Amino acid sequence: MNVLDDIKKMKQLDPDDMYNKIIHLPEQILKSYFEPKIHSPLNFSKLKLNDIDKVIICGMGGSAISGDIAKTSFGTKLPFEVIKDYQIPFLNENTLIIILSYSGNTEETVSCLKQAISETKFIGAITSGGKVKEIVDENYCWLELLPGLPPRSAIGYLFFSLMKLLEKFEIIPNHSKRVKSVVTNLMKKAGAIAYDVPIEKNLAKSSAEKIKGRIPIIYSSNPQLVPLAYRWKCQINENAKYPAFHHTFPEMNHNEIEGWEVEGFENYFIPIILKRFKEEPQYQKRVNSFKKLLRNRNVEYLEFFVEGDFLVEEIFSLIYLGDMISFYLAILQRVDPTEIEFINFLKKEIS
Repeated sequence: MNVLDDIKKMKQLDPDDMYNKIIHLPEQILKSYFEPKIHSPLNFSKLKLNDIDKVIICGMGGSAISGDIAKTSFGTKLPFEVIKDYQIPFLNENTLIIILSYSGNTEETVSCLKQAISETKFIGAITSGGKVKEIVDENYCWLELLPGLPPRSAIGYLFFSLMKLLEKFEIIPNHSKRVKSVVTNLMKKAGAIAYDVPIEKNLAKSSAEKIKGRIPIIYSSNPQLVPLAYRWKCQINENAKYPAFHHTFPEMNHNEIEGWEVEGFENYFIPIILKRFKEEPQYQKRVNSFKKLLRNRNVEYLEFFVEGDFLVEEIFSLIYLGDMISFYLAILQRVDPTEIEFINFLKKEIS
C-alpha cells in the first residue's frame, strides 16, 4: 500500500497532528473573524483614525505571510508595506503599525514594536502572548490568538484577525459576507483532499507524488498572487523539509526564463504555475508562451487555478491545497511535518 493511503502510517509520521491543523482551516477562519478576542485601551476612541496615511505590518515567517496577503489585497487606496527585519526604515506619526507575532517573542518584530512606540500612536498587534502582549496590553489595540500552534499552521487565525484589526482601524470595510464565502468554498474542498481519499481521487496526494524527487519552482501568473506562490514555497520548506523556490510573471520573463534553456535538468526541477481561469490577457499570453517552451523541452509542469470572487478568496482557495500538498510531501519524505530542527538549531545558536 502506498504510504499516502495508509492512514495508520501517516499518523505515525505525524505525531503532533499537523494534518488536523491544516484541514481545519475553515474553522480557524470562522473563529478568528467572527469570535475575535479584541483588547482595546480606554483611549482608543480618541484616536483620529482619518489621520492614518499608510499601514506598515511587521512580522516574520509564518506570521508575516498574512501581511503579504493584506498588502496585495488591500493596498490599493492606502500604501501598505510589510517589514521583515529589526527596523522600520520609514514611518511617521500618522503611520499605522501592526505587529504580527504568533508567539509574541519574535526578536525582529519586538524590535520594530519598540521603535514604533517612539514614533506613532497608531499601533495594533496580533499575538498569543509573550513580549508583545506585555508591551501592548492595556496600551494599544490588540487581538489575542489561541496559543500552542506552529505559526505556519495558524494562518487562518493570523490573517483573519488582521482583517478584523484593519476593520477596527477603519482601513477596510466590513468583510463578513466575503469571509463567509471563503469558508464555504474551503469546506467544499476539504472532503476532496482529506487523507481518507485515495491517491487516484485526491489532487493533493497525486500532486505531492509528482513533486517528490524534483525541486519545485513555483510561479504566480501575476503579481497579485505572489503571496500565494511564496506560501507554497515556505510550506514545502517547513513541512516537508524540502527545497522550493518561487517567482512571478511578468518579471520572470525578463530573467529566470533563460535558466530553462539548460539541457539535462528535466528530471531535477518541476515548474508549478498558480493562476486564474480567466487571466488578464497580458499575463495569459506570457504564461502560454512559457508553457510552450517547457513542452518543447519535455519539461513536465503542474498548473493550478484559484477560485473565488475576490482576491482573498482566490488566494486561500489554493493556500488550502498547497498546505495539504506540503503535508503529503512530508509523508512521502518520511519526515515529521511539525518538527523544524534547523530553525530551532539556528535560534539556539544566535540566542
